[in-house]
Amino acid sequence: MNAHELSEVMAQDAAGIAAYLLPKGKKVSGEWKAGSVDGEEGQSLSVRLTGSKRGLWRDFAKDEGGDLIDLWAAVRGVSIAEAMTEAKAHLGIRDDMPKQPEKSYRRPTKPQCHTPKAGVREWLTSRGLTERTIEAFKIGEQVRDSKTFAVFPYLREGELVNAKYRDIADKRGMRQEAGAEPCLFGWHLIDPKTRSIAITEGEIDAMTLHQSGIQALSVNAGAGNHQWIESDWERLDRFSEIFVCFDDDEAGKKGAKEVIQRLGVDRCKLVKFGAKDANQWLQDGADGEDFHAALKQARPVDPDELVSIADFFGQVKAMLYPAASDAPTPRLMIGDRYEDCVEFRPGELSVWTGINGHGKSLMLNQVQIGVMTQGERVCVFSGEMPPQVQAKRLARQLTGSSRPTPAYIDACEAWVRDRMWLFNVTGSATINRLLEVFSYAAKRYGIGHFVIDSLMTTEVPDDGPGAFSKQKEAIQKLATFARAHKAHVHLVAHPRKSRDESEAPGKMDVGGSGKITDGADNVFSVWSDRKEDGDTSDSPDALLELHKQRNGEVQHKKFWLYFNKPAQQFCTSSQRRPTAFVPYRQEEPA
Repeated sequence: MNAHELSEVMAQDAAGIAAYLLPKGKKVSGEWKAGSVDGEEGQSLSVRLTGSKRGLWRDFAKDEGGDLIDLWAAVRGVSIAEAMTEAKAHLGIRDDMPKQPEKSYRRPTKPQCHTPKAGVREWLTSRGLTERTIEAFKIGEQVRDSKTFAVFPYLREGELVNAKYRDIADKRGMRQEAGAEPCLFGWHLIDPKTRSIAITEGEIDAMTLHQSGIQALSVNAGAGNHQWIESDWERLDRFSEIFVCFDDDEAGKKGAKEVIQRLGVDRCKLVKFGAKDANQWLQDGADGEDFHAALKQARPVDPDELVSIADFFGQVKAMLYPAASDAPTPRLMIGDRYEDCVEFRPGELSVWTGINGHGKSLMLNQVQIGVMTQGERVCVFSGEMPPQVQAKRLARQLTGSSRPTPAYIDACEAWVRDRMWLFNVTGSATINRLLEVFSYAAKRYGIGHFVIDSLMTTEVPDDGPGAFSKQKEAIQKLATFARAHKAHVHLVAHPRKSRDESEAPGKMDVGGSGKITDGADNVFSVWSDRKEDGDTSDSPDALLELHKQRNGEVQHKKFWLYFNKPAQQFCTSSQRRPTAFVPYRQEEPA
């Protein structure tokens, strides 16, 4: 929960929080009156308890004020981050999602450089930066192979986290420390009690804003790489207002929208300068007043619902004439073969059905392996299966082996570490809690595929009074989540009981409300021929059938498949050869 969200929660109990922090105060006509943040008696400090300004306070004697998080920090004498932690504990608020194990990064040694002299100092001052600004950011100079590099140290909490080297004569000559943590530049200059921050696309832009009196950070790898969000997620929580100051070009606009989506549209504003970026505007003659005015004029991004259809014609060209560098939409992958006619587009909901025991969960698990091999991240909820059993089945499917070696299992563990997450609850979960955690996962880790296996493991009833309405409501929530996060949701829905299992279920056989398949963008069914063990005949073992693909070129298609039982894999060939999805070479004994 970020500062903006926590502030709203605290405002709901403004009277209780005010009385807890300022016990010597008293309620006077919709306000809590106290002497000061130091706990003195009197009425110079006022906390609003009702109305549109509920939760805001002002100490008129000291000319200080803010919201209840600021009040907590002022009364307790702590930073905003510490105040948030204490307030959450007081209110019984826990983090949305258990923390993942911290990744291991290499802390760089102190760069071999010296205080900037003629080369770097002249280069930076020629761009409008003062010597005081250069010193504040501790910029260094390094001469290597007859080239002069500006050294930008990434300092955080008294520690060197990363370092970036820029050839002052050639912008392409840029590098970072290998294996270092991706994080924001400029943390060492940020006031621990500030609630607003600007985030720029480049270090020199952050230095420019700092020089103008604006607290600013910079991303470490341009507009298209957002790994810093994962690293600095908790540190960014304390900001109620984030000004996104990316370059005014196509890459910058796209990157800004992605950052705003992940950090929260409720607290982010898009800033436009009078030039391509902040430093260029400074060189063009802008001063501190201009930069502050630009931040005052910043506005939240328009609601996603309010757009001109003309905005989509660029995408039409991209769809009809894709660039070679464009990342393709994940496709259905069976074995080592891609099925180009089926795509798992962002913002869509797929419903998977199949008779119990016919392998729909196995198939869906294999499909998720396929999207992961295409660069996607996945989060799975399977209330019917313990996580260790899921992992065992996944290891078999990843390796194409019924009993991979311990070393190969270790390789699989490393491969899935940044690709697959679990909503770790065995049993039932509510749709609202699932989407709450999924939303966190999409923002923090950039996860794009979410699996719910199955609708029966949620609170949504199968039948009885009101069941159909609850099912419709659940589908609407899942579809809305997919669109809001540009994610793809995969939902398992069981079919109605049929006379026998000799035929595959169709779209109309999905149990419950017809709104389940009506609201889905894609509908698949999985059916098994239920052959006896050891039957290796050339006839197919299973059928994956596409019944609906709202936005695809192909609306219906059957995929007859073969099954390799030891590897738990579906294959396209009657030879039933499994695929090793995780590359691994068994070391020869010495």
